[in-house]
Amino acid sequence: MTDVANAADTPVLPLFYNNPVAVSAQRHGSWKVRQDRDFSYAAGTHAVPVIVDEIPALQGHYPIVFSGGENPGVIALVGLRQDENLMVDADNKWRQGYPVPAYVQRYPFLLVEIPQDQRFVLIMEEDARCVGPNGQMALFEDGKGTKFGNDLMDYCVAFNNSAQVTAQFCEALNAQGLLVEQRADVITHDGKRLSLSGFKVVDEQKFNALPDETFLEWRKRGWVGLVYAHMMSLGRWQSLIDIMRERDTRAA
Repeated sequence: MTDVANAADTPVLPLFYNNPVAVSAQRHGSWKVRQDRDFSYAAGTHAVPVIVDEIPALQGHYPIVFSGGENPGVIALVGLRQDENLMVDADNKWRQGYPVPAYVQRYPFLLVEIPQDQRFVLIMEEDARCVGPNGQMALFEDGKGTKFGNDLMDYCVAFNNSAQVTAQFCEALNAQGLLVEQRADVITHDGKRLSLSGFKVVDEQKFNALPDETFLEWRKRGWVGLVYAHMMSLGRWQSLIDIMRERDTRAA
């Protein structure tokens, strides 16, 4: 059985990160980012965190669901088996025609808030294959951040801002009791049954019964459209099943 919650729950370190350090001109003055993206770091996960800004773009490609637990988050399912990402091929490239979620694109960087200093620090996974002395896009030049480095910082700031709205969206759904446990059963190419659990979906009946005042407030905030996008995305299970069967058939 594949437990989606295990993949989505926040570990000691964020998903994909094992050796994160603060980016600095002193330590990384000569470091660059390579343009050729290697997604090997994401090959072992079947669920990826999602922010609200990208739900409309992702809903046509992945099932968008919610993680379990007291503080649910939005996640995109990219696989049906534990530790298998159906979007990453044998060459560690992302499947053509499928958008790469922002959380995956942001790697190997992330922005961490230092509350006591009221500032944010850009963090980098130093062990990532795409960063180092060899590359095309420099982070620093003459000890100062390059345009690429500044754009990267802006991207991470925008991601964090959207992540805050995502948390508010999930809190509102949870507070209204709209999230319900769900389970999915899938048959593999050789007739075996796979079961996915540990995720939640919006209860459509409860959603339709929301008080008018709440519904109107959510519509103004763009949340009604997000709920509908989530519901529409649940029709994308078959895409993952087809990709899994195609992969299994080739491997047989």
